[in-house]
Amino acid sequence: MNDIPNAVRTAARATHLVDVLPAIPTQNWVHQCAQAIATISDRAIVLSLVTTISHENDRTEVISSGVAIGGSHNGQDPRAIALQDKSERLTRLGFTLPEHARSRGIVAPLQSLSPSWSSTPIGRALSSAQATNPLIHAVPIVGNGSGLWLLNLVGYEPDTELAEARLGLQLLNALHQPLSIRASDALVHVTNPRAWLTDREQGVLDLLIQGHSVRVIAEQLGRSAHTVHDHVKNLHKKIGASSRGELIAKALGHKHQNAHSKIADPLLMLFPGDQIAEPKPGPILARPLRG
Repeated sequence: MNDIPNAVRTAARATHLVDVLPAIPTQNWVHQCAQAIATISDRAIVLSLVTTISHENDRTEVISSGVAIGGSHNGQDPRAIALQDKSERLTRLGFTLPEHARSRGIVAPLQSLSPSWSSTPIGRALSSAQATNPLIHAVPIVGNGSGLWLLNLVGYEPDTELAEARLGLQLLNALHQPLSIRASDALVHVTNPRAWLTDREQGVLDLLIQGHSVRVIAEQLGRSAHTVHDHVKNLHKKIGASSRGELIAKALGHKHQNAHSKIADPLLMLFPGDQIAEPKPGPILARPLRG
């Protein structure tokens, strides 16, 4: 029973980090997503990909990637660097997603989709980071017509008990709806490279969030106020914000609920041999009627 409070705290923390992901395609969005997912375990090795997946086969084209390892999220970990490098060169998954997952998404152990998972392109990438018991969380991006997905792959440090991965599977399932909403809001247009914020736009946005005026931003960046004003106009256009306040609110992850707020539950698969426990009714105690 002592594990239940820890699981609740972990779920609450991960949900909070997902809920504050930007509602816009910032340069580090996918890395922030990996960091949020990594909070499910301090032994987690997380690879997050924004990628297209063909409806006919396992062909994929990686658009952006992010890696987080354990509680530290140390981007200088050699395993993180190797994993990100391998992931960005992926052209195949090595397995196909079940038909029912195409519209709903899926949360599953990788071995349930491919018994020989370690020999698949995804499996080889994860093995380069010494990841064990890998899980896959595939989130279809609502509103994008190009087969775009957010693909989270979660493995564990060697010698991690299987129970940790089983818990991670359930936590990913619980995170599916909030992450689906946030990812669809932020990433719906990113198959167009122009949809991503440029480095300069990101820098201007960061300073706007800090409360600086266009004049002060121009001074800090060594640019003219006219140039900075053009960057701000581009930000409004890309983000779809009609005011400075709305621009900053979306960048901070605040937005109104929209048509994506109702998301179907993903297809959930378990580790081979596991079964979903069905709750059994408790004993019925007869009580005498009172007149």
